[in-house]
Amino acid sequence: MIYRKHGRSIRWENGTLIRVSESGWAREEGTLFECGPLGEVLRPIDEPESFTPAIPTGVNVERLIVTRGIAEHEYGDARWSEETSRVHVALTRGPLRAIIDSTLEQTGDIATIADALARAEFEERAAPPRLRLAPNVTAALLPALMGVEPPNVRLVQTAGAIDGYGQRVEEDTITFYRPSYRVRPVRMPFDLRLECDVTEIERDRPVAIALLAPVESLVLSVLIRDGERVYPARVRVSRIDAVSNERVWYPYGAGSFGAELML
Repeated sequence: MIYRKHGRSIRWENGTLIRVSESGWAREEGTLFECGPLGEVLRPIDEPESFTPAIPTGVNVERLIVTRGIAEHEYGDARWSEETSRVHVALTRGPLRAIIDSTLEQTGDIATIADALARAEFEERAAPPRLRLAPNVTAALLPALMGVEPPNVRLVQTAGAIDGYGQRVEEDTITFYRPSYRVRPVRMPFDLRLECDVTEIERDRPVAIALLAPVESLVLSVLIRDGERVYPARVRVSRIDAVSNERVWYPYGAGSFGAELML
């Protein structure tokens, strides 16, 4: 069958507005994959508002990208559409670089992280033995937990989305993510969430509030807020004590629900 996509996005990147439109088709037959443009025009979309986060003195905005997009898909008899909004921010101070990925509806993390970064020590310290992870950090961790999740937790695909072949996503179905018509869909779970029988969070534990580097296996390079002190540390996730029931969606892979958790 032929897959068709019509998409348009508008990106506000470090003060420059970039408009992108694409329409294309793709076909798979066994190991064969081919694709090409369609040249059709999609309906217009609203431009994303310019977004300037409140950043304390001494903290620099190295990169700021705000994107809004729409796409319409067709595969056989299946037709579906989606709308997206995303924010990517990299904040720096001295040798530290905090990475934040969120949506236009969920930008509160940026101010919290910027404030902590302004007060952070530069020298890496040992992470405390008992720690919380903020939802934005957990969301980035979930894809790395696939197949190796610690005891006491369950990594679950959330039902409701439509995958790259037009199939409705259920918790127990095999799903495929199609980031573009130019590439073959890849097997990937949609809207991951982490479940645990223990859901009560101890608020007095120190908290890892931001990533300082992309997740590498189960080792996290994070910015930790421990009372009045803020410092960088590396954390290896070998156990998870509790996971909150309050979840926030973040744009990692085919979607990831971040929740506060305790290590």
